Amino acid sequence: MKLYFKFVVALVFFVFTNFTTLFADDFKEAYVVEIGKIDIGRLLWDVKMSNDNYQILIRLKSKGFLSKLYMFEGRYEVAGNVVGGSLMPLKYKQSWLTKKKRRGVEITFDNHSIIGLEIFPREKERARVEYAKIENHFDPLSSFLNILTGKEKSKTIDGRRVYSMVVEKQNDYEAKGTKKILIEDYVNIWADHKRNDLEYVEIKQEYGEGVFSMPGVIKIKFKGLLYKLRRI
Repeated sequence: MKLYFKFVVALVFFVFTNFTTLFADDFKEAYVVEIGKIDIGRLLWDVKMSNDNYQILIRLKSKGFLSKLYMFEGRYEVAGNVVGGSLMPLKYKQSWLTKKKRRGVEITFDNHSIIGLEIFPREKERARVEYAKIENHFDPLSSFLNILTGKEKSKTIDGRRVYSMVVEKQNDYEAKGTKKILIEDYVNIWADHKRNDLEYVEIKQEYGEGVFSMPGVIKIKFKGLLYKLRRI
């Protein structure tokens, strides 16, 4: 479940049809996180955009009777510039807390290159990926935003993994206002295995010419289970 929520936060953000709709605006939304019909948490995000820069803050917290057995709390944020209509992340931070563990990641970017990567607690394993040489990658928040603004693929680094978010081409999904996003080219930075339990993500959104709308429902297939995030 811990890994699932890391992917949830990497994939759940605002959706819009083009950048011009979003410039010089702030957005705040909340989602209930469900497994089946069981309410297990809340996800809140605060987005600030202008012509020159952007900030995204995601907060995730357990809720309901399951929180007595499994307490979790996460905070994820990124700040960057907007250059020529493209996102340029500068600093990405994430923290994750349960009853037994506290983890953190901080990535510093310079022109889409990784110039700093810190992980807490420090990894005992050696890095299997030379992340200092990685170029043209985004943090999870910015990368997913790229997909939702029309790009078919966006390379991503979250501090522990490197992967690509790829839009699956299916007319049936597009006709229903739904995007299906696959995780490909997955590599663990600190481990030998290439196991990736996330199968896909579906986002349903109402479309309209010149109209911005937040996704109403987000579905995530993880380890054979279907999780749903519903806007409230």
